[in-house]
Amino acid sequence: MIQPDRIVSTTCPYCGVGCNLHLHVKDDFIYRVTSPHDAVVNQGNLCVKGRFGYDFMYHPDRVTTPLIRKTPQQPGQRTQAFDRSEWR
Repeated sequence: MIQPDRIVSTTCPYCGVGCNLHLHVKDDFIYRVTSPHDAVVNQGNLCVKGRFGYDFMYHPDRVTTPLIRKTPQQPGQRTQAFDRSEWR
């Protein structure tokens, strides 16, 4: 069995229930998601999205830096130009 480098506690991003998650991380890669059995909200249970829906973390189109829109959005305009910003 793989031993995690760390276990990160967080909240599921998929719905408004707010289930507690434990992300098992090895070499900066999430390889397993569990839930604490003493969690009041979900009592150790997870839905399919909560348990297996973390692939978005590694999608190449994922925004990983803050962005600021260069121009005001025009109605019907789908493409936007953004400048990179800093986390503050």
